[in-house]
Amino acid sequence: MSIVITFEGPEYYLYTLRSWLKEIEDIVRQMTCIEKINIVEKKGENIKIYINNKLIFEGLPDAEWALAELIIHELRKQGYECKEQ
Repeated sequence: MSIVITFEGPEYYLYTLRSWLKEIEDIVRQMTCIEKINIVEKKGENIKIYINNKLIFEGLPDAEWALAELIIHELRKQGYECKEQ
């Protein structure tokens, strides 16, 4: 399974979100059983975060842990969970 995370905003914030995602990617993948995370970046005036084209947050999360919580929560709402084998 793979997902698409889109970050939109000014270049500096895109850099911040990209670096935070690198720090939390393993935990997100482990908690949701996602195999691959594809990242799309769009320059814009306002910071927005999308998962699979669904807007999940506007603004900059407080820190990388907050970004992880947002992503994991939304992925679980979209049905991405680890199924016991």
